[in-house]
Amino acid sequence: MIYIEYMSRRPGVELSKFHEFMLKGLEGWDAGYQEDELILGMSRTWRLGPEPEHIAVWDSPQAGFKRIDEWERIFRSGAADHLEEPLQRVARIDAAGCYEALLGPVRARKGTYYAEFFRAEGESSAIQAFYKARRRQHQQFTLNLLVHRIGRLGPDPGGLAVWSLPNFAALSEIAAELDRVHEPIRLEAAGAYADVGQEII
Repeated sequence: MIYIEYMSRRPGVELSKFHEFMLKGLEGWDAGYQEDELILGMSRTWRLGPEPEHIAVWDSPQAGFKRIDEWERIFRSGAADHLEEPLQRVARIDAAGCYEALLGPVRARKGTYYAEFFRAEGESSAIQAFYKARRRQHQQFTLNLLVHRIGRLGPDPGGLAVWSLPNFAALSEIAAELDRVHEPIRLEAAGAYADVGQEII
């Protein structure tokens, strides 16, 4: 299962303090709980993209919904307080979602990211084939994430793809590519992202 958190900085919190505690929370959980892998911890950059501005993507490859029961036990025991309490002081999780990975996620660090928020207009197999073809077309990019929410357990529009690009200039090759595409997906929003702490706001 892929679990995605959509977060925003709390009003009045200094950006440096936000980065400090956000990174401590993300990296601390990633290091301390091997059942969950942090695929992406990214923030909107240059104000290109929808709110909330910060996204954390977690992969729990050996678990489904039962992982939420395990998180429940961890949180209620207080074992994660040293990570969660500082994070809650600087950030608000506005929404979260449970997703099916349509292609295997690829961990990313120190990248320039382009995210596509899409609505599914076809079957999962058609979306997989569509993105495999795009991946072959854009071999200088890395398709780090292709997911769709499970049922309605996630915010609209339901689908998310994230690419690593060599630089922002490469947006010219992909940013308008889906403008006239209506199936198997329909693009609802897109944005440019950087690793948490590297964004330009």
